[in-house]
Amino acid sequence: MSPIIIEGKNETDETECEQWSCNNIYTRCDGLWSCSNGADETDCNSYSALNCSTDEHICVSPYTNQLMCISVDKANDGNIDCLGATDEPKLCQRIVDINVIPRFYCTDDNNFLCLATNRLCDKRNDCPLNDDERFCSTNSMNLIESDSPCFQSNFSIISDIERLLCHSTHLRLKEPMKYFSLDTTKNSFPWSMKTLPTDTLTETSGFEMFGIHNLRCHHGIPMFVWSEIEKNIKSNACLCPSDFYGDSCEYQNQQVNIIIRFQALSDSWSTLFAIIISLIDDSNERIIQSFEQFTYLSMRDCKIKFNAYLLYLTQPKNQTKNYAIHIDIYEKISLTYRGSLLYPIKFPFLPMHRLAYVITIPEKNEQFQSCSNLYCIHGKCIMYSNNPQNAMFCQCNQGWSGRNCTIPYICTCSSDSICIGVSAYNRSVCVCPINKFGYRCLLTDSICETNNTLTCQNSGQCIPADVQIRSKQKFICICQRGYGGDRCELINNKIILSFRDDIVLSSSIFIHFIEVIQNDIPKRTTTLRTIPPIQKSITIFWSKPFNLIFIEIYNKIYY
Repeated sequence: MSPIIIEGKNETDETECEQWSCNNIYTRCDGLWSCSNGADETDCNSYSALNCSTDEHICVSPYTNQLMCISVDKANDGNIDCLGATDEPKLCQRIVDINVIPRFYCTDDNNFLCLATNRLCDKRNDCPLNDDERFCSTNSMNLIESDSPCFQSNFSIISDIERLLCHSTHLRLKEPMKYFSLDTTKNSFPWSMKTLPTDTLTETSGFEMFGIHNLRCHHGIPMFVWSEIEKNIKSNACLCPSDFYGDSCEYQNQQVNIIIRFQALSDSWSTLFAIIISLIDDSNERIIQSFEQFTYLSMRDCKIKFNAYLLYLTQPKNQTKNYAIHIDIYEKISLTYRGSLLYPIKFPFLPMHRLAYVITIPEKNEQFQSCSNLYCIHGKCIMYSNNPQNAMFCQCNQGWSGRNCTIPYICTCSSDSICIGVSAYNRSVCVCPINKFGYRCLLTDSICETNNTLTCQNSGQCIPADVQIRSKQKFICICQRGYGGDRCELINNKIILSFRDDIVLSSSIFIHFIEVIQNDIPKRTTTLRTIPPIQKSITIFWSKPFNLIFIEIYNKIYY
């Protein structure tokens, strides 16, 4: 290609190709000769007391059976200088076997013979001139016949000479993928021989029990119910999950299964939300058939898919009604209302529905669009945030329900919580403060009240774990700007980015943090930052590990 001027330099497709020579950080000390003379494998044997220079290979002399150094110029030159021809690996590469590729060359004027690693020091003269046995130490000769000095477990008792020959003649396969790395230091190849475990099938009585359970309780758990304990009178029963019913859990409830993944904008990543998902009908009572409630914290749950099973009030459901999914979102700490969303259920004749949504939580300062089309007696008219066909509803005051907030009810929630409605059987729907839980918010979670200094440090906000989500952590911490760690005990990296005057910045930039992971794909984390027009620098606090930073401005220009 023609030269291109980049930052005052002529760049071509051949520029800096020396960075991709055969001896580089991706081929260095991996046990394979990428260079014809093996220059990428010199000075890689840390277990030898013999110090060879960086342009020399270490090997065993065929005359003295001792370690020696030879120049890389003598490697793969057609002349055997080392025992086993470890300096001429091309010799044994001509032999291809499905099960093993032998790499120890036997000196023989008449025949061409290469041995596999496990045939070294096995008390048998496999080479005509005893090449495979004459360097063996007393310790290796004392091993049992089925054992080999080249097994990793025996490396501590064998000599440096045996260890080197085991390492040099061990078969290695080229890795199908080389992952990006920043490591410029040499690393010894972690050589080992592993025995693959044999899968065994153990008989247990659990399989038999499982079969018995299935015969009596199709989808539930069998149990005994004692009617008279003194007389030991009992009967069989089944404990059914919520989506099945019947004496043997043989009937399936009509229900709606919802899978939701939430997204929060950058101003709400550290805001804890209460999410209430309700199955409602279109009657005048606007009955909440069933509901589920959980908390959402973007910095904790951004990758979680929430699952909810909502049952109809009657089985089978009333097909003369239309049904919908109604979602309310509140800030958990302040109990501030954020918005509501509506998802009508299509094809109401189906007994079951499985729905999936990706929901963006409304902005913090979003103005609620009021409406006047509905006459809300004891409430106010609210437009749905997702605006399905300009849908609206009456958000009733506490103690009132129904389509037009005309049906009174008694709120049974705790005094420090809020009532947002009433479900079937006059059960209040409560949104609890952060330290309360339970259907009526009467239970207290004191994990964050006992001693806040033992939970979150540096003025971090303690958040109790959601009882609906399985977690080993009893609480998490929302840290103040500049701090990180599980308990806000760490000071975040402070990064100051300054831009030259000739760099034209856009109003917002993407900052890509790259974490280089050994033997894996690099991990990228991206954040968006806005820059005022006259500002040429920006300060970032970052808690996650990273190795590289890329700045992306408009038109995919990177720095």
